[in-house]
Amino acid sequence: MVLDNTWALLDKDFLLNLDAYRNKKLYAKVVSLNWDEEPIAEITGNILQGSINVDGSSIVRHTCNLTFVTNTVQIDEVSWSLRSKFYLYVGVENAIDPKYDNIIWFPEGMYILTSYSSTLNAQGY
Repeated sequence: MVLDNTWALLDKDFLLNLDAYRNKKLYAKVVSLNWDEEPIAEITGNILQGSINVDGSSIVRHTCNLTFVTNTVQIDEVSWSLRSKFYLYVGVENAIDPKYDNIIWFPEGMYILTSYSSTLNAQGY
């Protein structure tokens, strides 16, 4: 699964400028996968907090913990809680160069879902 912002990810000068930009707005795109690793559904929203950890000495090499807000209210909780494979992208809003997409998506890898919770409040889902 690859999002089409390949040219932006290959432009080193653009990436340096994007990284140096102080007012970053971060996004998450979580794509639910079936066991054949085909996309089923996705949730995209603004990241509030989270972490991605890499441990080369552990059997579980990568772990992530993510909290984000989305305006999508029609999330099939049964589908998300029962599906355990997902692909994660982290996006950075592009205010640097208009020739690239508004959000530059960085692939973070495939994960297994071990816990899932959701809340609906005035800020979003």
